Amino acid sequence: MSGMADGIIYGFGALNVDLIYRVPPQLVERLPYKPGYEYYAKGEEGDRLLELLNKEAFLEGKYGGGSAANTTVALSRMGNSCAFIGKIGRDEEGDFLLESLEEVEREEIIREGKTGLCITLLLGRSKDRSLVIIPNANDTLHYEEIPLSIIYKKANWIHLTSFCGDKPFEAQCRLIEELAPETRVSVDPGMLYAHRGLEGIMPLLRRTNYFFPEKKEVELLTGLSYEEGSRKLLSLGPEVVLCTLGEAGVFVVHEDGEFYVPSPQVPVVDTTGAGDVFAAGFIFFILQKKTIEESVQEGVALAAHSVTGVGRDRYPSIKNL
Repeated sequence: MSGMADGIIYGFGALNVDLIYRVPPQLVERLPYKPGYEYYAKGEEGDRLLELLNKEAFLEGKYGGGSAANTTVALSRMGNSCAFIGKIGRDEEGDFLLESLEEVEREEIIREGKTGLCITLLLGRSKDRSLVIIPNANDTLHYEEIPLSIIYKKANWIHLTSFCGDKPFEAQCRLIEELAPETRVSVDPGMLYAHRGLEGIMPLLRRTNYFFPEKKEVELLTGLSYEEGSRKLLSLGPEVVLCTLGEAGVFVVHEDGEFYVPSPQVPVVDTTGAGDVFAAGFIFFILQKKTIEESVQEGVALAAHSVTGVGRDRYPSIKNL
């Protein structure tokens, strides 16, 4: 297909195994996690939680996860050459994650310690849920571990998503400063990087071509409405700010104007990773020399299709493009 990247598209972010547990009511009362919140558990706290869940809760699903991984897998399925920078453990979970990356190259993935986990807790009989992230190996990744010579030779585009820890964040900042000017950089900050504040993420913003924040992340970063906040973010470095609005679609600001693209109404099964698929669709069509607006429209359509299935079941591929 015309428009494929001449070099490799890299993903660079946390790699987690996603575990979904249904928690019975009697256990909900004993857990310190409230519905609708995101928590971080390290070391013994994470080990204790897993032990408790495996004894008293019900494992409903196990998937390969991580925002950048979702985007990179989607791009790979669409026919692009893709690779990943990250860190996983030398354990069964790490083996599982490598398999979940499908055709994505894994030469730059370091293996040491325990693999990161993202635990979704389905609390009691309701639809309420909490997220508990156990970073493990993700937080130990540092700049000196990245095989830079390989990346410089082959990287056409690099898509960054968030880590919990400072070391991998600093590695991302240093890496993009060293990339060739023609290598395009996209960033999906997530709430983790939004909480770092504008000053904290300026090293990323200055070198970012395409910025993919959610509405609440724009508001947190700027203290403004998502429209005004997106305009402010554009003034700080990015060429395009693509503010995702969930079911409402996407608000886009770039140097030549701004526009909305609504999301089509579809039967929703699982919204996990919809923003990651949108990013993949946008990147794919920009590389095919489509306009910004055309690329956003195509990305929104692919994201809408993805939520009609579970996990990565409805991610785009060459066959259904």
